[in-house]
Amino acid sequence: MIRTDLVYAEPGGVPLRLDVYVPDGPPAPVCLYFHGGGWARGSRTAGAAERLVPVMESGIAIASVQYRLTDQAVFPAQLEDARCAVRWVREHAADIGVDAGRVGAWGASAGAHLASLLGLCRDDEDSSVQAVVAWFPPADLLARETDEPDGPPPPFLPGPLPTPSFEARLLGLESVHDDPARAREASPLSHAGPGAPPFLLMHGDRDGLVPASQSRRLHEALLAQGDDSTLLLLAGANHEDPIFNGAAALGAVSGFLREKLGVSRT
Repeated sequence: MIRTDLVYAEPGGVPLRLDVYVPDGPPAPVCLYFHGGGWARGSRTAGAAERLVPVMESGIAIASVQYRLTDQAVFPAQLEDARCAVRWVREHAADIGVDAGRVGAWGASAGAHLASLLGLCRDDEDSSVQAVVAWFPPADLLARETDEPDGPPPPFLPGPLPTPSFEARLLGLESVHDDPARAREASPLSHAGPGAPPFLLMHGDRDGLVPASQSRRLHEALLAQGDDSTLLLLAGANHEDPIFNGAAALGAVSGFLREKLGVSRT
């Protein structure tokens, strides 16, 4: 079952929507998906057939979430939207056919930043998640403006990077270094601590936008706290590389979510 254009919040009177992809059968675990795009663009529907439907077919419901972009609001509005979406899914679980007790978060790039913060900022039980999949996440916003890329710019970004940077625009700044404390507060790396949900981090080792060191740092910080973290580096893959929509990568996501959210093998 696929249901689209479900309004989950209306901050400032502007409706925010999500789409749900629910497998047949009894109520399934649900994973909220957050798209990439530098917090400045992107769509909850982009690549759904190639990326979200295969994971749904493995037995995991997906809720693909629209959130406010940086031309509408600055951080922490995006995290507030993500939390609100989790609460909405839990509240409406029976209506959409999912299990409110088994909720995960998955995101790509900017969306992986939000999914990671959902997992690590655990001060609101109603918006907590039990597993996180983070594809090529910006984990340390301060380092992002100085990190060297691992490869050439990805094909969708042939020109120079914008100024201010995507990270600075997220915070409403000219540079993240104008307010280091705020940049650290918005960085998943700063929130790594004991008791985090299991993480699956996936990153290309030729990422020309967000270097793999961002995932490595978060992975190492989680392990240092005794948390469950797995890091998969995809050889030769750039940012948002087509390989992430391949059977191996999506199989890793499905297998991780099925294990951590409690889907029995059939």
